[in-house]
Amino acid sequence: MYDPSIGKESLTTVDVVGVLVGHFLFGVAATLLIDWSWIPLSPQQKNSGRSLKEIKSNWGWDEKTDNKTKSLLSSKKREAFAEETKE
Repeated sequence: MYDPSIGKESLTTVDVVGVLVGHFLFGVAATLLIDWSWIPLSPQQKNSGRSLKEIKSNWGWDEKTDNKTKSLLSSKKREAFAEETKE
C-alpha cells in the first residue's frame, strides 16, 4: 500500500498476511484456552449446539470425561430439541 506521507510503499503483502495469520492464531487460542462458561446462555442456546466443554472433551483435552458418554448425551439433547421445535 502506498503511503503518500513518505512517498513509497510502507505496507507489504507479507505484512498484511502476517497480521491476518496472527489474528487468526490469537482467535483460535482465545477460543480454546479461555474458559468461556461464565457467559450466560438461554436453555435454547445450550441445547442448539455443543458446548466448548464437550468439544474439548472430544478432542481429548479433558482427560477425566468419557467421550462416548458425552457425545451420546449431546446427540440425545439435540434430538429432543429438534422434536420440541417441530411441535
